[in-house]
Amino acid sequence: MTGAVTAGLEAALKLSLRGPSGTVVEVDAIIDTGYTGSLTLSDATASALGLTRRTGGRAVLADGSALLFDSYSVEVWWHQSWRRVAASAISAEILVGMRLLEGSEVRIAVVAGGAVEIVPLGAPQPQ
Repeated sequence: MTGAVTAGLEAALKLSLRGPSGTVVEVDAIIDTGYTGSLTLSDATASALGLTRRTGGRAVLADGSALLFDSYSVEVWWHQSWRRVAASAISAEILVGMRLLEGSEVRIAVVAGGAVEIVPLGAPQPQ
């Protein structure tokens, strides 16, 4: 998977998500190494995919504020196959967290426009 660093120095990539009816949407996502979950979604994305609320919870954000959120099950195209993950509707931004990145190597050229690459651990290194 590849992406690019934004002008604001966020590591961004496009993800394909699939809902239970087979609906697929492509979204812009930001890698967030401070987020220990798999994925966050906006309420609008959850609705567009036809996701059904599984559970809810309470999250404490980096700024110390707390909020209630809904959790969903969604499939994400990851390392050349569909992978089912838990996704939390916490913000309008779609975030890729450490649980989804587990088993991957993340390479980021941290300059505006720099390359972002996510490969499975053990994948051949570029020459």
